[in-house]
Amino acid sequence: MTVTRRAERPTSNRTLHSALLELALTALMMFVVTTTVRWLMGTLDVSAGGWWNTPEGRLLVVAPLSGYTVTAVMLSPWGRVTGGHVNPAITLAMWRYGRTPGRDVVPFIASQLAGSVLGVALGRLAWGSVIAAPAVNHAVIRPAPGWSWAAVAAIEAATMFVIVAIVGIGMTSTRLGPLLPWAVGTMIATQIIAFGTLTGGVANPAREFGPALLSGSLSLLPVYLLAPLVGALAATVAIRGVATHRPNTRRRAHP
Repeated sequence: MTVTRRAERPTSNRTLHSALLELALTALMMFVVTTTVRWLMGTLDVSAGGWWNTPEGRLLVVAPLSGYTVTAVMLSPWGRVTGGHVNPAITLAMWRYGRTPGRDVVPFIASQLAGSVLGVALGRLAWGSVIAAPAVNHAVIRPAPGWSWAAVAAIEAATMFVIVAIVGIGMTSTRLGPLLPWAVGTMIATQIIAFGTLTGGVANPAREFGPALLSGSLSLLPVYLLAPLVGALAATVAIRGVATHRPNTRRRAHP
């Protein structure tokens, strides 16, 4: 029994250490998101006119800040330890791709959701009650009028499908692999610009969990939590299926 406990302890410690790093990285990401929304979207004045005072205009700044914050997280020393997932859907995908041990999945996801709450709370602490004002509302995401939960779910799932599929393809290439953090950041920025004023352009359950919880806007939270997970799983099934059925082009040795 003593030998078994000694063998398991290092693995358990590594999982805990990595989960705590994911918590800290997600909190940092959400603090940046909350700060960005407070100072850009929270100061929007459509009555002033001009492209800068439109939601679409401000999104041109919000999108790259949000997207390349994830790139910076992935490239950071802590991100290199954990993979810099900061997204439960990415953790699920990395497990399906065989890059994240199954024992890490639940601790990572729990840490990411807790980090989301912590990051928004730190934003409230730093910027005060304006974070709770209607213009900011804890950086919660809401779809445009007329968008049903089913339409939001479809966009969220499809967006995550594309991201996870491209990541899966990139991981198999020694040439494309080093570019993945930049590709992920670019894809996140692109989907925010494309869907930010329509569905919110989240594709990350952790991005919505803390804001929704602290703002009390919970009606669409299940959609923002579950749809990206479905898209991620579907992408891993598709990519692994293609890899399984890909012809083996290596020359066979003659008997």
